[in-house]
Amino acid sequence: MNKIIKSSVFIVGMMLLSPSIVLAKVVEYQFNVDYKTVNFTGKSVQGLSVGGTIPAPTIEATVGDTLRVTFHNKLDVETSVHWHGILLPQDQDGVPYLTSSPIKPGGSHTYEYPVIHHGTYWYHSHTGLQEQRGIYGALVFHPKQAEKVETDHDVVVVLSDWIDENPNQVMHNLKKSDDYYALEKDSVQSWFKVISHGTEAINNRLKGAWMRMGPMDISDVAYDTFLANGERRYDLPNIKAGETVRLRLVNAGASSYFNVAYAGGPMTVVAADGVDVVPFDTEQQYMAVAETFDVIVAVPSNGAYEFRATSEDATGYSSVVLGEGKLVSAPTIAKPALLMMDHAKHEMPEMDHAAMGHKMDIDMSSIQPTGYDSLRSLTPTNFNKNNPKRTVNLALTGDMERYAWSFDNKVLSESGQILIRRGETVQFVLENKTMMAHPIHLHGHFFRVLNGQGDYSPLKHTVSVPALQTVTIEFLANEEKDWFFHCHNLYHMKTGMARVVSYEQTSLLNQDMLSKMFSEQDWFYFADVAVQSHFLAGELRAENTRNAFNVEYDWNYEGAYEVEATYERSFNRFFELYAGAQFEKEEDEVENKVIAGAHYLLPLLIEADLRIDSEGDARLGLGSDIQLSDRLSFEWDANTDHEYRLELDYEVNKMVSFIGSHDDQYGWGLGIKAAF
Repeated sequence: MNKIIKSSVFIVGMMLLSPSIVLAKVVEYQFNVDYKTVNFTGKSVQGLSVGGTIPAPTIEATVGDTLRVTFHNKLDVETSVHWHGILLPQDQDGVPYLTSSPIKPGGSHTYEYPVIHHGTYWYHSHTGLQEQRGIYGALVFHPKQAEKVETDHDVVVVLSDWIDENPNQVMHNLKKSDDYYALEKDSVQSWFKVISHGTEAINNRLKGAWMRMGPMDISDVAYDTFLANGERRYDLPNIKAGETVRLRLVNAGASSYFNVAYAGGPMTVVAADGVDVVPFDTEQQYMAVAETFDVIVAVPSNGAYEFRATSEDATGYSSVVLGEGKLVSAPTIAKPALLMMDHAKHEMPEMDHAAMGHKMDIDMSSIQPTGYDSLRSLTPTNFNKNNPKRTVNLALTGDMERYAWSFDNKVLSESGQILIRRGETVQFVLENKTMMAHPIHLHGHFFRVLNGQGDYSPLKHTVSVPALQTVTIEFLANEEKDWFFHCHNLYHMKTGMARVVSYEQTSLLNQDMLSKMFSEQDWFYFADVAVQSHFLAGELRAENTRNAFNVEYDWNYEGAYEVEATYERSFNRFFELYAGAQFEKEEDEVENKVIAGAHYLLPLLIEADLRIDSEGDARLGLGSDIQLSDRLSFEWDANTDHEYRLELDYEVNKMVSFIGSHDDQYGWGLGIKAAF
């Protein structure tokens, strides 16, 4: 018993253990995982459900119980369930091919583990993009005794994002264009907008472009709606004036951060990621993907008080309404003023909670906080100073052009393992070199977030690393075998921002397991064709993380043509090599060449193309794409062979554009372009 207490107390503070194995209770659930037709937006689409609901039913148990949950897979594809934030045997963690086998179609799987710590957690699929489609639900593990802060009501609130589009199509769209959803989200940062915001915005854009950074955005996907417990508005009418409520908040969004605020006054935060913290009041709480927070609110008087969860990009929100009567709305959170952010310095002002009364709007412009400054553990969390120490420096990296996210510019299949030894104090220094925040999650462990609280640094299992900032975490290596470590933005994880933390002495990981775990090397296929009055042009492309096959062609209706077919190998977001062939016919002259070269991204986001052909001729080309307005862009390219093309593109939607162009060979013309 003493060994168990010593190994557990630093993890969850006041962890309570069952006084007798004989008295331990088995808490058992059984659920079907199946398809379910849902309509959250006015359009019926096929979702995925657990126990017939989205979100899945809340699972509850008490410290000292044994939890036993069986899932019956009624889908025609594999599935899985991961127990997010739970300390449990490695073979129950639920990552297919790493810690257990997937649940095959028509099959069943039982997860069973002892409940050794209390708090608010959640469970979700770790297969494909199933989490986005509905396989997620809350876990509530109660303490043996009463909660440290008792309330009149205890309510689970599962926050999530929803898109009617198939998530696999969403991934295809993001691979096709990193700003694919910008127009739909009204977040296109055109030069017309930049200029309208004045000198500061112009300087910020030019500095960012000089550093080869594109326009900043804080989210990738244009969601159709946001949900609280599967509803846009979730009502709790039975709460009376003067009563207190513990809201157990779970951010089960696939890729959405939320800012939460309450109409009835400040919220008191009492737990983060399931672990009790020193209570503190706040007007709003920033929630990264996959985090949980317990907040206590009071209903101040008769009426219906709104608790609102607004997506970080302020494109929508969901609500929980406490009480009955006239609605008192929660504060509105404004869209971030991204054009005014100095990306070169990325200086973010601190929030002044005292200045934000609960009845005024909260201006989130130029703010991307971690939300951790006020988190303080109830008990010391520091480790034995005599432990051997290991520091792991990890850069959070990404290639927006290919939509490939990574650690140290390598995806999971390229650099799978982080090796550690049992008994070490392991410190991860997470340096975010991208323009987006990343929610980083470690399976099977709690870690200290070094937030300035010293020995009382809070324990978490998920940490947000803001854009262009560094966050340091540390944990005691007290497990065995292999544990997943990844960005919890579902689309970032699936494109490669993941590793496996492996204990050297007991690791079972091999390359075959890595290749089966995730599909960041899947191939994606794209095509476009432009039919203009003076010529026809198009492109066919197949690509994965590093490799691409590309065919570009044009034809002038009179028999002249040029076709270029290449294989490309990307090394990072700035540099790639290519080789292939060029086939050209002009009048009656046919010329075929072998070509090889390199693409390199220059300052001001200018693409350089240096090539040599089989005849020994070298050519340098330059070009770029400039977003003039929300729908209008200007593309230019020119080379040292005196070839050039200028094109204006007016986007009707993501499949159709009207274009006008001038080409050195074909002259002026108008037309239409279709993209697939």
